[in-house]
Amino acid sequence: SLAMQYQAESSRRSDRVAASVGRLWRQVRGGSFDAGWDAIAPQVEQRVVAGQVAAAKAGAVYANRALVLQGAKPGPPIYPVSFGGATREGREVVPELYASVTTAKSLVRRGSGVGSAFEAGFGVLSLLAGTIVRDAGIAAVKSASVAGVDSGEAPRTFRKMIRVIQPGACSRCAILAGRDDYKRNFERHPGCRCSLMPMINDDWSVFKDSGFFESADAYFDSLSEAEQDRVFTKAGAWAIRNGADPVRVVNARRGTLSTTAAAPNMGRLRPVQIGVKADGSPLMVYATREGTSYRSGWAREQRDGVKGDDDRYRRTTTLRLMPEQIMKMSGTPERAVELLKKYGYVL
Repeated sequence: SLAMQYQAESSRRSDRVAASVGRLWRQVRGGSFDAGWDAIAPQVEQRVVAGQVAAAKAGAVYANRALVLQGAKPGPPIYPVSFGGATREGREVVPELYASVTTAKSLVRRGSGVGSAFEAGFGVLSLLAGTIVRDAGIAAVKSASVAGVDSGEAPRTFRKMIRVIQPGACSRCAILAGRDDYKRNFERHPGCRCSLMPMINDDWSVFKDSGFFESADAYFDSLSEAEQDRVFTKAGAWAIRNGADPVRVVNARRGTLSTTAAAPNMGRLRPVQIGVKADGSPLMVYATREGTSYRSGWAREQRDGVKGDDDRYRRTTTLRLMPEQIMKMSGTPERAVELLKKYGYVL
């Protein structure tokens, strides 16, 4: 199907980027992780950002094809470059990937051999690079989908994003099978290869026999007993076969989507505080500095800016929200499109 083809292509793209930066990591010498990282960081950034932009382009094409499949019209083009250079949390790529160095150095300090520490750093770098690239594609799919619905070419509503789970998916992904609100952040663990497909008008029939699963129960029932035991554990699968809710069974081992030591920043989104609300509680948003310097066309359009002590270029004083923040705070698809255009993600 269209979704499975896109998912496979997305995985191949992220794997190529991960392998590419992994080869660069092999140039790092165990005696000086920091010096080695400084030498390869510019190339690492270039390859990951190029992967993000490619993922965004492919995600937009896929989203428009999915809309057409359901009788809708494709929306306006997105700015693929706007999806590169930052993680979905708004952090810059190179500092995020530096976790590979901190992981290796931490293991050495705890007494591990340099060789094993080097391999651990390699694993973290490859994992993070691939996930960052896939995240850019997911953000582009959501942005292009909402923008397409706003095109006004045909009367319709947009309510859901179907989670397309990877064949053989783990239990954490399996319980998320089916439909979800487009405003929700895409939950994933490090290395997750699930993807999304837009659904309009709540019409599930167009996806019949396409390999999608409307619920965790439907996915569970599609598996052989051996696969059920593998994915959900023998005890968990036995409980589900005897009437237990798959979601409750898996969530009994809650915490699987939180931050992990192997990938310190790839769990739940972590917003930044920009102020306080009227009731005194912190005002938290997902924002980025990427694209806010005056080298960016979006920043120049804001017509404001200041040069900080650590900045080579002037930056806009306008906070730039991430697509995930926009989806979360917008009450309607129309408002989401308005904000996606305002912050330079959609034409």
